[in-house]
Amino acid sequence: MWKDNKKNRRISDIDDSISELLDAWMEAINMTNMNDWVDVPSKVKKANPVSYEDRDKDIVFTIDMPGVQKKDIDVSIEDHSIKVSAESAKGRDYNYTRRFKPAVDASSAVATFTNGVLDITVMKVEEKKGTKVNIK
Repeated sequence: MWKDNKKNRRISDIDDSISELLDAWMEAINMTNMNDWVDVPSKVKKANPVSYEDRDKDIVFTIDMPGVQKKDIDVSIEDHSIKVSAESAKGRDYNYTRRFKPAVDASSAVATFTNGVLDITVMKVEEKKGTKVNIK
């Protein structure tokens, strides 16, 4: 048998102790009801997969919204933000707000909803460049 010179214990004794502790810990976990450990709300909100693509002349948003009907979706766009919300008949809530740097033309927004996926495309407003002023 090997000896640990620092603590003068047999390594096999240490291995046995660790194994006993792990076995006791696993048994305790198996005997405990996990719901006692974690408070799980009855209505769990899941994150919505959202993609945001800032292209040369426009910005495209794609939001997965399964279980929602087109008539239940609200979209509002301002100069530097977009808000999307909806609630399905099954009680799923979708709320998405995104601020972005480039200004956009809200009137150019085009939204389509197909098979639970909302696609929104909005054109960027061209940045106003200053005018050179001649001094007299």
